[in-house]
Amino acid sequence: MLAERLTPATVETADAVGWSSQSIEAQAFAYLAVRTLNGLPITFLATTGVSESLRGGIVVSPRS
Repeated sequence: MLAERLTPATVETADAVGWSSQSIEAQAFAYLAVRTLNGLPITFLATTGVSESLRGGIVVSPRS
């Protein structure tokens, strides 16, 4: 459906371009988690329309 609606653009599957369609979502969440752990933003004005770049939240350590 995307190929049909986005004509004349070419639409390829993740597998067709060498990405693993079985793990791409997990990889994306891992990437966002690492950015959050390093205090880096995961949202940006140019891509999401937020008023400022924002981090993914806070990381809370479990009680021992």
